[in-house]
Amino acid sequence: AADLLQNLIPLLMGNSVDIDGNPIDTPVPGIVENAAITLGRLACVNPSFVAPELGRFLLGWCDGLSKISNPTERKDAFSGFILALRANPQSIQNAGPGLSQTIGSILFAVVSWHVASDDLLEGTNVLHSNYGFQPFPSEFVELKQSLTQLLTDIKASAGQESWNQVESQMPVNVKRLMKEVYNV
Repeated sequence: AADLLQNLIPLLMGNSVDIDGNPIDTPVPGIVENAAITLGRLACVNPSFVAPELGRFLLGWCDGLSKISNPTERKDAFSGFILALRANPQSIQNAGPGLSQTIGSILFAVVSWHVASDDLLEGTNVLHSNYGFQPFPSEFVELKQSLTQLLTDIKASAGQESWNQVESQMPVNVKRLMKEVYNV
């Protein structure tokens, strides 16, 4: 099965993004979320299935991650995301218009764990309103630890100047969440 997947991944990835790495517009509801879940599960099987081309679709994956409402599917998607980033950390540098925007996309995806599913679906702006973030689900403590380590490593590798730029773009609520929950 792994051999079959290894041969299918380039075909799938080549058809899911355009030449500039942008997702292909599709009227199919839920496709971004399903793609994020699928990528995560593939990376859980073997991160090398997705890691080599991660820079091409990292921002789209972050977007999909932030929209997943089912906790188990979200856990699978994020677990694979972490494994893929660990396998290809340079993808953060190659993912888009700038390092701070890429890091911001990753942080936004992480913040989605702390937003009620109803608020995600309705597009409620909890980032700028009163601090109302939910705690990270206690049943996924290992994932929270992995995310904390990932964010710590991203902050260290970005350097203080780049991290300050990222922080300057964060809403106050997100800064607070990052400091209180993830120590970054």
